[in-house]
Amino acid sequence: MPAMRALRDARTRELRASQRRPLVPLRGPLLAFAALLGGSACTGGEPGDASASSTGTATTAASTSATASTGDASASASSDSGASTDATDATSDATTGTSSATTTTASSGSASATTTTTSTSGDATTDDTTTDDTTTGGTLTRCPTIAKGTIAATVTAPPIDEASGMVASRSQPGVLWVHNDSGDDPRFFAVDGSGALLGTFNVPKAQAVDWEDMAIGPGGAPDDGTTWLYFGDIGDNAEKRDSIAVYRVPEPVAAEAKGGELDVAGVEAITLTYPDGAHNAETLLVDPDDGELVIVTKGDDTAVYHLPGPIAAGTYELAQFEPINVPLSVTTGGDVSPLGDFVIVRTYIDAKLWLRAPGTGLAEAFAGEPCSVPLALEIQGETLAIAGDGGGYFTLSEMVKQPLWWFARE
Repeated sequence: MPAMRALRDARTRELRASQRRPLVPLRGPLLAFAALLGGSACTGGEPGDASASSTGTATTAASTSATASTGDASASASSDSGASTDATDATSDATTGTSSATTTTASSGSASATTTTTSTSGDATTDDTTTDDTTTGGTLTRCPTIAKGTIAATVTAPPIDEASGMVASRSQPGVLWVHNDSGDDPRFFAVDGSGALLGTFNVPKAQAVDWEDMAIGPGGAPDDGTTWLYFGDIGDNAEKRDSIAVYRVPEPVAAEAKGGELDVAGVEAITLTYPDGAHNAETLLVDPDDGELVIVTKGDDTAVYHLPGPIAAGTYELAQFEPINVPLSVTTGGDVSPLGDFVIVRTYIDAKLWLRAPGTGLAEAFAGEPCSVPLALEIQGETLAIAGDGGGYFTLSEMVKQPLWWFARE
């Protein structure tokens, strides 16, 4: 009998020791699974994690499922963990005795995320369910998962030999606007989803000292419904320019060029100076709501400058926005989502996404915590264009006959 009691006591101690082990966090497996898929489970910029609390013993169970699909093929993974832990191993609220658990489900396609929180206090239980639509038609409220890049097409048009800026039309499905880097004329091109050239568009009375990026958004009268294309003559490798320029034109109809060449009308010029001397830059962003203009400098020390919208043609001095959280060096391009709810900025090798809180200015997004999003290995990647429905983004490298990469939100 003493031997049996000793054995039972040893097993009891072992069981209690195992119950006191901390819960295994779910983020690691999620990130590892995303890596296996070749995609990116963004980190940072998310709402706080759910917590469990109790006055005695709290029992927490979490189940997370992630599913990604391409064409007819799909892969899914699920991880479950359940454990009981003493109050000293859980986040506790000794005064209210409240426990909560959060379950998140996400699906691709319509890709909505639903968060259900159940709270228990004494004998009362309440359920609060909120839905975050994280694809087209809904505001992005958490870092999305981006699929591994796929080649959508190859851009073979000979004139496009040094793509430096690109945006997706928001009114002409399948149309991408592209311009070359310095050395070309003041012109831009329309290509379709197959990479075919739809037309070449000249910008009269404009100069092309060093066009580096383009943007899409409203003009000087945001409420008139006109969409404008912006061209950033903002490159300055020697950092000696007294001023830089941004040209904008009402977005033309790509099909009207019929594969040929047209001059655009209604060209406007915005001349800009920096408050602290010349800078080199390759990222131009425009707020789709009010036309606020943002420039992100290129260099080891990244800076953000902006001009509040709406902006009429004329000459202005930019203001530097601080503080910022931009862990990128040598930025080469970026874009704003059609809803203005997130911003992406890239370098030659990596990219970050910032969520933008409702009611804040575009530049303010850069004060938040960014998420990492994927890029392909490109010869010299300087473009990034968020799709017109916000469901992903395209990239295109400099040089001729380059692949047009597509990164879908899952």
